[in-house]
Amino acid sequence: MKAIYARQSLDKKESVSIEGQIELCKAKLLPEEPYLEYTDKGYSGKNIERPSLDKLLKDIQDGRIDAVIVYRLDRFSRNITDFYNMYEVMTAHNCDFMSVSEAFDTSTSMGRAMMGILITFAQMERENIQQRVKDNYYYRISESGTWASGPAPYGFTNGRTADNKPTLIPCESEIEAVKMMYRLYLESTKISLAEVARQLREKGYTSRAGGWTSSTISKILQNTVYVKADDILYDYLAAGHINFLNERKAWDGRHSAHIVGKKTGNANVRKYETLENTSVYVTNFQGVIDSRDYIAAMDRLGRNEAFSACTKSSRLQELGGKLKCTCGRAILAYGKSTNGRPYISCYGRRILKTCSHKYNHFNFYRIQEEVGEQIQQRLGNLHSLAKAKEEAREKRQEQISVLEKQLVNLVRIASTSGELKQAVVQPIEDTQKQINSLRLDIKLNYDNIDRLHIPELTADGIALKKYDELEMDQKKYVIGLLIDRIVLHEESGSIEIIWNK
Repeated sequence: MKAIYARQSLDKKESVSIEGQIELCKAKLLPEEPYLEYTDKGYSGKNIERPSLDKLLKDIQDGRIDAVIVYRLDRFSRNITDFYNMYEVMTAHNCDFMSVSEAFDTSTSMGRAMMGILITFAQMERENIQQRVKDNYYYRISESGTWASGPAPYGFTNGRTADNKPTLIPCESEIEAVKMMYRLYLESTKISLAEVARQLREKGYTSRAGGWTSSTISKILQNTVYVKADDILYDYLAAGHINFLNERKAWDGRHSAHIVGKKTGNANVRKYETLENTSVYVTNFQGVIDSRDYIAAMDRLGRNEAFSACTKSSRLQELGGKLKCTCGRAILAYGKSTNGRPYISCYGRRILKTCSHKYNHFNFYRIQEEVGEQIQQRLGNLHSLAKAKEEAREKRQEQISVLEKQLVNLVRIASTSGELKQAVVQPIEDTQKQINSLRLDIKLNYDNIDRLHIPELTADGIALKKYDELEMDQKKYVIGLLIDRIVLHEESGSIEIIWNK
């Protein structure tokens, strides 16, 4: 059954009456062909809250109507997004749409093509509306640091500031648990999230979820809402291409930071696999965790995540999490030989089936020995190592200076010509990302050598013990500070140590 829909908001001489619209629509019908009439008089086309239109849509959904005929598109709807939503209903129930004066007829190929163009504009408008709502929301929360609604995370309760803005109020006992969590996780090189959870239970700290688990610990460690929003955290997040809702000067360390936007991953892995779809703003309440501790925890979570996909790290002892295939995936231990030597294989080959490299001819003990020898050489003269690090830092600062000059030139080009502006947008973004990455590198790595000066290991820059004499957790600590990764090369049978910068 076909349906004729007619609407007239006011009686005007220049407008076609409802009766006139119906007569014009009948031309689309075959002689004596039955049809149903749906009319709305005195209703605007700016919205879809019209009784006869509601009945028409219901009849379409009930399968009673196979085509809708209107005199003109704006009789049906003046809002392109509303029309698109109703057309989706028609399409889902095999109902065509015809407009007499505009030659729209979705039963023909030309009509469907024209409708496709219309739908594209409708989708663009809907996305623009969503973006405007999102931008307005982000603007409001970033201006005052307002808590972005929702239940308060562990350690806080919902509250209001003196000027009645939503905020978070610290819960002293829970904040102490968060601080203890960081302390436990970062002080020992071999403690697991499960062990952190166990110790928190033993110390009498309670969680809101009925008990501490590795998952709840991981989520809290990853949440920037506890972290002081300073320039170090700014550079760390900038390296992940996040969108900042505040100027850099707002990141003065007095408040915390909150990440909003699209989250990916699941409860057992890192909360934000990418920062590109997220934004961050400075809150109106204080941070309680040092940004360096947060970054160290994130780094460790990332290393453990890459390694834990497979097996027990104890099989690879102090090298656990550091061995890498040339494809970039982790080298893992899947068993031991009769003499206790770990069998190693690439995670990409054994689990993902995406890598062809084999490492069955590598002797794990020989890898350990070679790594130990190279570390011993670096420990032999910590003064020289510190000097090399200072030179590397100065070199990075020089690189930043060069990039900043390039950035100024690019911005100048963009300001002189509208045609050139679009061409230099991407180079500007890429240059700024390089600068952020170098700044972060300087801040994160300048003190690695200083951190080696611990009583059990060194005195006045001279190693007190040989590397081979260190305990397992001390070896892991030293390796964690000095080594980024150890790459195994299948063809040559060699190893390549990539040192932390």
